[in-house]
Amino acid sequence: MRGVCIAILSSMMLLGCHGKSSLEQEPHLASTLKDVKFEHEPGIMEQYRIGAFTIGGWVNQTQGSHFQPVQPQHEQAALVYLYRPDSKWNRQEIVASSLFLNSERIPSLLNNHYYWVELPAGRYRLSSSRPLGINHFQKPKYLDLTVEAGQSYFLKYDEENLTTRHAVSGPLILMPDAVGRNEIAFTEMKSASYNFVAENQQNGKMRRSAQKIKRTKYDPSTDVQLVKPFKLWNPLTW
Repeated sequence: MRGVCIAILSSMMLLGCHGKSSLEQEPHLASTLKDVKFEHEPGIMEQYRIGAFTIGGWVNQTQGSHFQPVQPQHEQAALVYLYRPDSKWNRQEIVASSLFLNSERIPSLLNNHYYWVELPAGRYRLSSSRPLGINHFQKPKYLDLTVEAGQSYFLKYDEENLTTRHAVSGPLILMPDAVGRNEIAFTEMKSASYNFVAENQQNGKMRRSAQKIKRTKYDPSTDVQLVKPFKLWNPLTW
């Protein structure tokens, strides 16, 4: 009987050590973003904020390298690709809609544009509002999304698809994986991307603000254009 008790206690101790080891192997990652009260809609501060704005695709003729998937810098992070396909509507935009992640400004999406953000697993709020100069007067359209560690997501900005408009309340749409991969393949990287994971996995240090990841330098000589790129001064490309 005494031997049986010792065996049981030994097994419990081993299980406890194993559980502790598992917890240590998968720590909860912190984010540099502010917390959001998801039970509430964006308030007055989000609607009437003052800040910088981005010139739209009608004037902003930035070009970039075509889509390439990336690996997250932290193995426990999630990747969210944001993109906006090419269209006549998007090409004629004067001022791009401003985008915010948990109330922090992230790059606006131009015509035929993509970039990504790296996030710890958790829930986030992405919102958009149309600025008038430095003032934002429009009630924000927003999307709350939950991301899991090690997963990739494709988030589309779409102002013109009437069929989609009946299904969602704003221009931000979380796309099915296969559809997102197919559509984003034709877009270009026209801005920096951002890593909002607080921990630097290489050295273990913590960062207080997002890491800006510069876009790769665009080399026109390596680019094969199936159609002429839109140019404001060339009516043949309109």
